[in-house]
Amino acid sequence: MTKRIFRGMLIVCAVVLIASVAMIEGILYDYFSRKSVQELHYEAAYIAAGIETSGEAYLENLTQSESRITWIDTDGSVLYDSEKDAAQMENHAQREEVRSAFETGTGEVTRLSSTMAEATTYYAIRLDDGTVLRVSFTSYTLVTLILAVLQPMIIVLVISLILAFILASRISKSIVEPINRVDLQNPEEAEVYEEITPLLSRIARQNREINRQMDELETNRREFEEITGNMKEALVIVDHETHILSCNKSAHKLFGSSENDIGKSVFTLSRNEHFMQCVESALRGENCENTLMLGDRVYQIIASPVTGVQETMGAMLLLFDVTEQQSRDQLRREFTANVSHELKTPLTSISGFAEIISKGYVKAEDVPRFADNIYKESQRLITLVEDIIRLSRLDENAVNLERENIALADMAEHVVSRMQSTAAKRSIEIETNLQPAFVEGVPQVMDEMMFNLIDNAIKYNKEGGKVTVTVDVEDGHPVFRVQDTGIGIPAGEQERVFERFYRVNKSHSKTIGGTGLGLSIVKHGALLHHARIELNSELNVGTTISIIF
Repeated sequence: MTKRIFRGMLIVCAVVLIASVAMIEGILYDYFSRKSVQELHYEAAYIAAGIETSGEAYLENLTQSESRITWIDTDGSVLYDSEKDAAQMENHAQREEVRSAFETGTGEVTRLSSTMAEATTYYAIRLDDGTVLRVSFTSYTLVTLILAVLQPMIIVLVISLILAFILASRISKSIVEPINRVDLQNPEEAEVYEEITPLLSRIARQNREINRQMDELETNRREFEEITGNMKEALVIVDHETHILSCNKSAHKLFGSSENDIGKSVFTLSRNEHFMQCVESALRGENCENTLMLGDRVYQIIASPVTGVQETMGAMLLLFDVTEQQSRDQLRREFTANVSHELKTPLTSISGFAEIISKGYVKAEDVPRFADNIYKESQRLITLVEDIIRLSRLDENAVNLERENIALADMAEHVVSRMQSTAAKRSIEIETNLQPAFVEGVPQVMDEMMFNLIDNAIKYNKEGGKVTVTVDVEDGHPVFRVQDTGIGIPAGEQERVFERFYRVNKSHSKTIGGTGLGLSIVKHGALLHHARIELNSELNVGTTISIIF
């Protein structure tokens, strides 16, 4: 600040000094120029009076004048000149000042020399006999005068700038010193200039506001720690680079971490695939729910993004112990026979492959192929179990029935984006026609319904086929519709496709890994939302399924 004040004062002094010198030079030059012209007028009047009294004899006896005197006849010829032979001089009738004197009685003009260094002022006056008397004097121009006094001017300017430098330095320090002594914690107690008192008052008010906000933040922090510390659920908050910002006691207990892990990557807590996927999804700005095994317990993880104005700033992870809940769900299944039948095929395959490998009947080079078969069958088994769990929860109303105002178009767009990669593997195009439509419903169930319909449309489609997803309002009712160009459903079997584990083409379903529960989940979801389902299908043409709310 001192340097800025110093530079400002120095620049102001320099500019004012230079401007003052220039103005003084100009004023003095203008004053003396006008004075000289006035004296020239007086001198011309005196000489004119002498000529009219004594004629040319007056001019010949005139020796004290420093001006050039020229007497011009009525025809413009020169009768007398104080510096040159009049007989050798050219006619002056067309000289501007002479012509003006002939016409108006007087004429005046100033001419610059060829070098612009001198200026000659001519003043002409008409005498009573019609002749013209011209008197002139030569002076230096303003530029010439400035150049003549340039050296002393520079010396004066340098001395003045040195003096300004010293004074500006001292003054700037004296201005800043009291400000530097201000205690920003107690600014109103400082003894400073009256001009900055309002600023110090504002700083004091700001300090009080900051202290109040800090107290509120500290109170909120303690309340947050008290609440989260007593939660049974594990809570972890991370920033956008996966660094841990906060962990409650349950999270430390679950992951075996401590306060020393704050600031480390959240992936140091667990390398579980589902855990990592949820964290990454949340940091991309997407909500994510999944389950993971930690030890012998099953946890549901809910990952939610923490968004700022334009970007995701971090994520909040909440983990629930759902071991007992899953166990109860497993015991309460009402369709054990169907489940056993459907589980038999993948389990038999897994058991058979595993037995062959364990007894050494498989060549070493064939082991990866058998392991891949075991993996595929296990994945099929996992998919089946997940569908059964979903259906059982719908049967027993075990889903979260808290309803929300759902934007069908937004949810459909989100589901379609998740299915694009699956469709791309079979070169299937997904086309959307999404108009605004809203339904009061359960978001999770609605998402599963959309997912199963679009998933079936892809699975049972032809290579390079097309799926059209539509959201619209028809006759006042919100409608979600999925249309495909797939293999179609025979007319005699269209009534049974919503039964559990029913498959139109069992061989095709086995190839694509279907469980036969997708449309059952859709049916139960529609019942939950008091909606009806319409199905239209034609073999080798395609199928259209509409949910009308």
